[in-house]
Amino acid sequence: MASTASQTLDHLFTHATDYMRHLASIIGKLDDTQYTQESAALPGSTIGKHVRHVLDHFALLFAALASAQSASNNLQNPLGPVDYAHRERSPLTESTVDGGQCSIGRAIAIVEQLRERETAIPSFITVSDTLPGGTTASFLSTVDRELWFCIHHMIHHNAIIASLMFELGLNPPTEFAYAPSTIKLAHDLA
Repeated sequence: MASTASQTLDHLFTHATDYMRHLASIIGKLDDTQYTQESAALPGSTIGKHVRHVLDHFALLFAALASAQSASNNLQNPLGPVDYAHRERSPLTESTVDGGQCSIGRAIAIVEQLRERETAIPSFITVSDTLPGGTTASFLSTVDRELWFCIHHMIHHNAIIASLMFELGLNPPTEFAYAPSTIKLAHDLA
């Protein structure tokens, strides 16, 4: 029987791919002009840039996980660091719907590869990011927590993408832009 930690990671992999597939489906209904249309409300913001930004975070985490040789790390020897401030931008991902969908497809394929070697994925990871004022800080975290961060970060940007779609006169599905806890609360209150 799989351990609780393994089950959690497996569930997170499933949620990551589900959200990615949903995003690919949503952007698949756009043309390149809509995908790259700058927002009037958020100057400089486009749907494509948000897709790219979300995938950048997943890519950094996935690169660290792919480098793991075994699950034998511990608090004194965590995987990483994953530096969320140093992302490589993919112009193709943000400039064409096909580029965005291809990048999402690659991310899904990576998740499936990671799922196959899930037992070799360590528990602990070091992450760093830039704090207000420009200083860099490192944090000890867990792989589960960072994967959930990437998923939740994606949901946050899906909400922005939904707003940009409304700005274009489009109607994205409502669940696309809400966190699971918000959806659950709405169902509980109904």
